[in-house]
Amino acid sequence: MEKDKPTANDRQICRALITVTESEEYDFECVAVPAENGQMRYSYENSEYFMQVLRTGKDNVDTSRLDSGIPLFDNHPWDNSAENTLGISVAYDFTDKGLIVRCKFGARADEALRSDVKNGIVKTVSIEGTISNYTVERKPGMVPMYMADLWTPESLSFAPVPNDIAAQIEVKRAIQKQIETPKADKSIIESLINKF
Repeated sequence: MEKDKPTANDRQICRALITVTESEEYDFECVAVPAENGQMRYSYENSEYFMQVLRTGKDNVDTSRLDSGIPLFDNHPWDNSAENTLGISVAYDFTDKGLIVRCKFGARADEALRSDVKNGIVKTVSIEGTISNYTVERKPGMVPMYMADLWTPESLSFAPVPNDIAAQIEVKRAIQKQIETPKADKSIIESLINKF
């Protein structure tokens, strides 16, 4: 294993599946994708494709921003202003599922959006943040695995077209297995990248 510096594209870290609740304190919770689910990315600094794996343990997440609440936006807006804020995180927890973030809607979240979340039409969010440290695993013939050992969640955004969601755990494991086979070549990797 070797240590690599964070790359320039360390935003939009992972996707999380929404669960609607009946709590009066929050409207829904989202579970960060478990660590074994990699997401195909490209490192411009290292000039290579890699599988980004997010660690979700207590020691891996800097909760300084979560402690005060992180904003909830719509689909990664360019303008992260108060005007575009649809809600805020109000609590979080670490469980065997991963990092759970609980969110409350604000006044700018209209009834249509609230209904779509409640009915499972909009069911995933992206947890965005900054990675402070990676551990990189390299094995011959395999796509490198970049393990995010320390990262800071900074915002959430609804993600109607997710790249990596908890509901696709088995799909992601199958993809990783395919990449690890001796027959893995550039065409397989490119097809996976185009797919996601």
